[in-house]
Amino acid sequence: MKLLRIGISDDVFGPLRDEERSWHIVQERLAAAFGEPVETVLKSAWPNDAYPDVIERWVEREQPDAVFLAVASFWVSFPSVPLRLQRSRLTGLPLVGRLGLQAAGHPAVAHNAAFRALRRAALGTVGCAYHFEPAACAARVEEAVRRIIRREEVALGVRGPMALGLPLPPRIAAESRARLADFERRVSDICGRLYVAYQPPGPGEPPSRDELQADLTHVNARGHARRAGHEYRLMLRALEAVRGPAGK
Repeated sequence: MKLLRIGISDDVFGPLRDEERSWHIVQERLAAAFGEPVETVLKSAWPNDAYPDVIERWVEREQPDAVFLAVASFWVSFPSVPLRLQRSRLTGLPLVGRLGLQAAGHPAVAHNAAFRALRRAALGTVGCAYHFEPAACAARVEEAVRRIIRREEVALGVRGPMALGLPLPPRIAAESRARLADFERRVSDICGRLYVAYQPPGPGEPPSRDELQADLTHVNARGHARRAGHEYRLMLRALEAVRGPAGK
């Protein structure tokens, strides 16, 4: 059995062994349930205009038996100061924003306590922007889902967006939560209308401190183990809807 996993950065981030990651745990549990080897192909996608086309090409190329599609809260609810500067029309600020985005992508900077404190202060003064709007992002997710389910032999499970456990100023925290709730509601509705197996964000999200790696963002082996339970049940439900009960 081949499982195409269109996941998030947790799938590959940090010094964990594959055996400790949720995708591998799910793979082994599905293999045991269905009595056949399972191969997982890892991918990740950015929800821009090309998102549905990219996913459709992966499905055509890989010919999977099942697809796990994770939608990320980061897309719509991560408040970014550099992104706000990058979108500014004031001379010089877009360059500052681009440099800030590059710095935030460097682990030595982004995972530094001083940088995080500076970032929080800037959120309260400079403000922020978000990568995508919930409605537009959900529309792209819906189109991708529709293209996958055209292949009736392919099982599909969708994992809902998991809350970010970031320390934020109260006003921005409330705004971020509202955007995430809007997005999650839209994705849940899409899956309901299209009869696609859906896993809500929880339980246990955002992860507790003892489930996080040193960057305080990505989960460690304990967090992966908890998430694997939810993801396994999601994919078991999706596969059984197409193939019938496991073990038969």
